[in-house]
Amino acid sequence: MIKYLKIYATTPESEPQNISMKRVSIDGKDYYNKVINTARWSEVHGFEGTLIYSNNSLADGWAIAQVVLEHTNHLTPLVAVNPVYIRPYALAKRIATISFMYGRRVDINWIAGGFQGDLVSLGEETPHDERYDKLFDYASLVDGLLKTRRLHTHEGKYYNVKNVLMRPEIPEEMIPIQLISGTSEAGLATAEKLGAVKVKYAKPIAEYEGIEPDENFNLGVRFGIIARETSDEAWEVANERYPDDMKGKMAHAMATKASDSNWHKDLSKLDASDDERNVYWLKPFHTYKTFCPYLVGSHDEVAAELAKYVALGHTSIILDIMQEEDDFFHCRQVFETVELILQKELKKHFA
Repeated sequence: MIKYLKIYATTPESEPQNISMKRVSIDGKDYYNKVINTARWSEVHGFEGTLIYSNNSLADGWAIAQVVLEHTNHLTPLVAVNPVYIRPYALAKRIATISFMYGRRVDINWIAGGFQGDLVSLGEETPHDERYDKLFDYASLVDGLLKTRRLHTHEGKYYNVKNVLMRPEIPEEMIPIQLISGTSEAGLATAEKLGAVKVKYAKPIAEYEGIEPDENFNLGVRFGIIARETSDEAWEVANERYPDDMKGKMAHAMATKASDSNWHKDLSKLDASDDERNVYWLKPFHTYKTFCPYLVGSHDEVAAELAKYVALGHTSIILDIMQEEDDFFHCRQVFETVELILQKELKKHFA
């Protein structure tokens, strides 16, 4: 994989998304094996890490992260963390303990909410923008606990500790890389203050026309990839996995109303045809099968599009859940082609 990119896969959910809103029964042992397989495939094909989701209906992300660590040699869990689920000291202690016992880093994808029902059921009714203020307070405390080598005091609006000494100590190289997903002004401002990677859901590349590359090349982007040797092969797979689904479209519309996430509403407003064979494809999102756009086509087609996102400063890339090892193989082919494209562009620039 490309050395200056951090590419994360996504660990499958313990309770898959479904349009019926009914609970999907999944065997725990089968899920355990699925987590292991995804982690191993991610590592074999050169990924930096794997995102682990978090919400009320899913298995605990930290237990899943431990499974990932125990069945890989260097893959980094990227754990979604919402302050509503765990106190900041307990989170810092957990991260430090993993570093101490496994000698591995765990990265953090900070989230401030999403579906209102999840939050309200846990007594969290803070307004959207204020939740980001709360998240900043929380994340600053966790960061301070992990980095300070002496007694640490934090006096915030929402969280306070006094004279806390974090043990075990965490080596500097094990300090988590922090990411924040979101497009709202509050979310972007919080990422800026924390020095976190700003992760957005990819828009069609034409939407970025006239936008200068990020000066720090520290942006993140999220999408799925379905790539094969030829465009026809890729679209055959894409349409088989994500056929037209009216019930799914209705469920998507309901989810959009229930969510207070700006990115969800922004993606829903995009004028992108689900039927045309454009590389940028939203049908899986529009039919409630996933929560991100897809890039679909031949290795060369997807790589050409992806290279444009990288050139804008998107150096952290989170891919959607992949269904089989073949998907990892083809993604690797795409990124190897991206590297060749970028090398050619650099040669032109300095010629």
